[in-house]
Amino acid sequence: MLIDKLPAAPGNWERNEEPGGIVEYRLPDKNSPCTAAKIAVRPDILSDATVRLVRKRGCSDAGSNTFDSLDAAVDAVSRELNHVLAAVNEDEAR
Repeated sequence: MLIDKLPAAPGNWERNEEPGGIVEYRLPDKNSPCTAAKIAVRPDILSDATVRLVRKRGCSDAGSNTFDSLDAAVDAVSRELNHVLAAVNEDEAR
C-alpha cells in the first residue's frame, strides 16, 4: 500500500522499490560516489508509527521522521523531493 501511494520521482530523482515495502529516492551526484540526496521511506517496525522517512545528504545522515498515517508520509515525501530538487537546481544555476 505504501509503495502505491508514494509519488513518482520528479526531475532527476530516481525511484527504486525494495523488498519489504521500502521505497528509495536517489538524486545522483556527478562529482561524488555518494548520491547528492537520498530519501528512504519504509514501514516503521521499531515503533508505533506507520512510516519512517530517512534522509541522507551526500554520504552523511540528514535526519529522519516518523509518521502516523500514510497520507502524512506521502505529503512529507512530496514536499521533501521538490524542496531538495529546487535547492539543487538553484545551486547548479549559480
